[in-house]
Amino acid sequence: MTAQIISALPVPFTTEGSIEWDSYDALLQRISPHVHGALVAGTTGEFPALDDDERLEAFRRACLVLGTERVIAHIGHPSPRQVVRLGKAAAALGITRMATLSPYYLPADDAAVVEFFRGVTASLPGIDHYVYLFPERTGITVSTGAFREIMALPGVRGTKLSGAATLDLVAYSAELQPGQEVYSGDDSTLPQVLENGGTGVVSGVSAAFPETFARLAAALDTSPQKGEGISDEAQSLQKTVVELVRLAGPSIIRLKEAVSVNVDGQWASRMPMPAIDDSLRSELHQAAALNS
Repeated sequence: MTAQIISALPVPFTTEGSIEWDSYDALLQRISPHVHGALVAGTTGEFPALDDDERLEAFRRACLVLGTERVIAHIGHPSPRQVVRLGKAAAALGITRMATLSPYYLPADDAAVVEFFRGVTASLPGIDHYVYLFPERTGITVSTGAFREIMALPGVRGTKLSGAATLDLVAYSAELQPGQEVYSGDDSTLPQVLENGGTGVVSGVSAAFPETFARLAAALDTSPQKGEGISDEAQSLQKTVVELVRLAGPSIIRLKEAVSVNVDGQWASRMPMPAIDDSLRSELHQAAALNS
């Protein structure tokens, strides 16, 4: 399997909070030739600040540009009732790949998390499900034992690990069923992910620098076999990606500033986040101009 770059898409807002759909469409057009797919309305998409009808519109527009097969719709919500309702609406658009964040806000033990995913997958048959773990955002760390049970559920295609969960990629990967996929949410670790049997990265930073991430994935695909190192070209591109991730992530505000260099729009956010200074803004603009 080739190294997979799944772009985690930011959503462009005006300073008043409405969505600039023309800018969103332009971003889709920009990434389309370079990435293998897109995660829509995930953390980078500020999904807690989106209404369900806005999430569905983001799904629909992504399908028009990328095709339904390249769209992973994030349908996470605090309750399985909400998840299933959104999932059924996404399925009506023809989407067959969906990611669901583990339960969040209220505490849940392993048994509750397993039952959450059991209910979601059973209620959405025919869908390839990705289990999305992000302990810092959910307050829940899923044990490898519970993860094993979840991976054994019918319809589970794989997992997306973010934050502290990426540090346990090897342990979680050991619990996968044959043919399942593991993606890291750490944009800068594609070589390490592949070396440990992973599939690729779900990368917000790739939304600003899709060409560079595509070149890295291609270079890794032609590198020596596992255990023999990576090519000089791949090493050079990896250094560039690490620097781009240092500049633009993990920060939605920084990412949007970089995206704005090549995609018109205000690229404001609905959710409160730390502002960036003029020096960092200049660095982001220079990096976006050089890596496009």
